[in-house]
Amino acid sequence: MKPNAQPKWIKNALAIAISTSLPFATSQAEEITELATTQASSTETSYAATQSNNIKHSQSLQNTAKTINVIPQAVMKDRNVDNLKDALRSVSGISMAAGEGGTPTGDSMSIRGFSARNDMMIDGIRDIAGYSRDTYNIESIEVTKGPSSAVHGRGATGGSINLQSKTATLDEFTDLSLRLGNANDYRTTLDSNQQISETTAIRVNVLADDGDVAGRDDVFNSKQALSLSLATGLGTKSRLTVNADIQQQDNLPDYGLPVVPNYQSDSTREVATDLAQSAGHVAPVNFNNFYGNTNRDFENIDAQSLTVKYEYDISTNTTLRSQTRIGSVERLSIVSAPRFTSTTTDGITTYGENSEIDMGGEKTRDTTDSLAVTQLDLISRIQTGDITHNLVTGIELARETFKRYNYVDLIADNLEDEVVDLTNPDSNLAFTGQYGRDGTSQKATGDTVSVYGFNTININEQFDFTAGMRWDKFKTDYQYDYADPNLVLEATNKNISWNLGGVYKASKNTSFYFGAGNSFSPSAEDLTASSRGNNADLKPEETVSYELGSKWQLFNGKLFANAAIFRTQKNHARTDDALATDSYDETLNGKQRVDGFEFSIAGQLTPQLSINTAYTLQNSEVLNAEGDDAAQIGQALPRTPKHSASTWGRYDATEKLAFGLGAQYVGERFNSSDPGSREVADDYLIYDLMISYQASQQLALQFNGSNLTNERYIEQLGGGHFVPGDGRYFSLSANLSL
Repeated sequence: MKPNAQPKWIKNALAIAISTSLPFATSQAEEITELATTQASSTETSYAATQSNNIKHSQSLQNTAKTINVIPQAVMKDRNVDNLKDALRSVSGISMAAGEGGTPTGDSMSIRGFSARNDMMIDGIRDIAGYSRDTYNIESIEVTKGPSSAVHGRGATGGSINLQSKTATLDEFTDLSLRLGNANDYRTTLDSNQQISETTAIRVNVLADDGDVAGRDDVFNSKQALSLSLATGLGTKSRLTVNADIQQQDNLPDYGLPVVPNYQSDSTREVATDLAQSAGHVAPVNFNNFYGNTNRDFENIDAQSLTVKYEYDISTNTTLRSQTRIGSVERLSIVSAPRFTSTTTDGITTYGENSEIDMGGEKTRDTTDSLAVTQLDLISRIQTGDITHNLVTGIELARETFKRYNYVDLIADNLEDEVVDLTNPDSNLAFTGQYGRDGTSQKATGDTVSVYGFNTININEQFDFTAGMRWDKFKTDYQYDYADPNLVLEATNKNISWNLGGVYKASKNTSFYFGAGNSFSPSAEDLTASSRGNNADLKPEETVSYELGSKWQLFNGKLFANAAIFRTQKNHARTDDALATDSYDETLNGKQRVDGFEFSIAGQLTPQLSINTAYTLQNSEVLNAEGDDAAQIGQALPRTPKHSASTWGRYDATEKLAFGLGAQYVGERFNSSDPGSREVADDYLIYDLMISYQASQQLALQFNGSNLTNERYIEQLGGGHFVPGDGRYFSLSANLSL
């Protein structure tokens, strides 16, 4: 663990925030209208959610024609979750990806078979950059399955993820938590909400976290963060909320373990004889092994954002809502990619012949991602005879910028000529080089203009119909050459996205639904597009999805269940252009499909027993591909396990003593659809537990254990490396309510 005292700026900012009085507090409370936004209480303990936090989903989850999995704060607290990756273990059908090349380490995953790396939102606004998100200031996490460009814009092919921030409420509480774990770690959080006047409150969240990664040599993560939320006009028709968030991370990034290459389809390359049995699998090594260098590798993240939300109730049935955010994420890192050394004899290159790993495969990243976005929405309810229209119309204007500085070795990197032993790597080799900027950079800008409208029609007590449409203009400029700033790729995409849904309410607690929607994914979805071949000139990929399901509220509404069958099909997928002279040219003649079934259940089975369980079956297939990609036809999509499941249960034995037990299963996954070169990660099953004791009205103690059997498994798949999941981990937390 790296020594890291809590910075003074956190202490000073906290003291100022708590002591400052607010002169613009509203003096007279006015009546709350039906459309006022509600926030979850800090004492919320239910595992079941009944309403989406997305204003475009105007009906209850019971009557929304889409699979939406909500991870409430109660589940995250019981499972000892502190980051997005671990929180998503409560949702099946999600598979994690490792960073590599142009893709940085951080939160990267597939939902229903398709990448969702760029489909993460915070409070309904697209989050930017690649980094690991902490949950210290998160009230709940919402995973929406299926294409949803109509809701969020570009991307969202397999689904999207929305993190709902904690905001100030008309309540008074202070919760302090301290956690100590066996990975030389500690974690401290403070969540304090103070009501300043009848309509004004302030909320402060503070985080200090430092520790090693269980089951990995040398790897550590350190974070400090501060979030301030000021809300005024609460309970009136005019409400203003201002949220500010600052976060710093100091990590040792980890590309995990080397994978023994699979060269079945390449006669010019092979692997050493003693590794041949492991071809296409992770190398047969100790899963604790770290193949980076503690003297060279590092990762620094500085993220900050300011969000201003204003809501005005024009009438009891109409609300005007404005939300603006500016933010940036700066990332500076060097990470070692574990790759086998090679020798070439008679035109054949052999990898791993000396069981050595090349230390010259470092990846550098010096980037700044910035965002400025404004959303303006009109939310209304209109009655026309016996029919009710629930309308959400709005516009979104956004500018995203990406700048990458050329971060190079100004003093020669001596490790580029070094190797380490496969079975016993030395991660502490002396580093005498120096890295820095060479004065050149790349830059990309993305401008978005969107207009959208959604209408959920309550036809009668039994039938609802939803229709939504969004028009996007997405313009990008990418200066891709470090040396020549005049080399710029430009692209403008204008797309219409839609979604439709129908709900039949068979009874008060049972509904059946059908939903459909589409998405578009431009070549420059993440602002940058390949400068090789014709890829930048291709139109966006298009995906459509259909879903048929049923939802139930059981046990007097305390248990919520959802089952659905779905088909997601990408009809215009990028694939190799067999007729082109440039080997990098692609066409949109590819086709990919995922058919599946999902089931989830969350809430209380009995007054003592709460559960959160999910299962997903995915049958994925490449239906069409061309050129060198033709071998993929009939194969499964990358990172798409056929079976995945998660379950967690909490049993309150007494008013003070509770137990929790859970498991997660993820099936076999591939990192590619090419059977001649793909590499495989085996399936895995891990178990977790929790014991909590309410020692007094103010003090609660909680013991957690994760990966109880110390299963050594692969969690994240990369191109030539796999990152193991955490090893066995135990922690003890003390939670104090002041």
